[in-house]
Amino acid sequence: MKLLSLYGSIGVFLSLLLITSCSGFKKPGKEVTGPFSSSRYQTNSRYFRGTGSGTSMDLNTSKSKAMISAKQRLASSVNTTMRTVADRYVKENSTLNASDFMSKYEELNREVTNTMLADIRVIGERTFKLPNNQYETHIALEIRKRSMYNHLRRQARLMKQWNEAERAAMEDLIDRLLAELKD
Repeated sequence: MKLLSLYGSIGVFLSLLLITSCSGFKKPGKEVTGPFSSSRYQTNSRYFRGTGSGTSMDLNTSKSKAMISAKQRLASSVNTTMRTVADRYVKENSTLNASDFMSKYEELNREVTNTMLADIRVIGERTFKLPNNQYETHIALEIRKRSMYNHLRRQARLMKQWNEAERAAMEDLIDRLLAELKD
């Protein structure tokens, strides 16, 4: 009888231990999301997107900081995607000099990233006046992938220092990118 009571006590103790240890994750504080944190403001199959925020005592400075931050994130998204595609393309084409192709591709990508600003659209902008009299601005930007790739193609054709084989390889890569689009 004592043995049954001992096993029962151990069972109750283990059950309580299990229940208290699995009671869930305790959040360290209140979860905060920005105004443009939903999937609608993330890069997808049709658009490159970037968001940014900026805070300042001056409204225009707040907006400028937010715009710079959003453009940096947009450019980072473009560069990451383009680098991944170029790496894949080099692996598939063993006839290319990989380091030379990637160097030229990165040069083209920098050129396009620096000039792509004309096709960028602001898809959201919100400004808040904070209790400390500062302004906080959030901006969301996008650029259509098709537009970006077409601009990339135009720039590739203008690169005078490339030979015809390099230009053809770059156009083939861009054609593949365009073919993968779903719009």
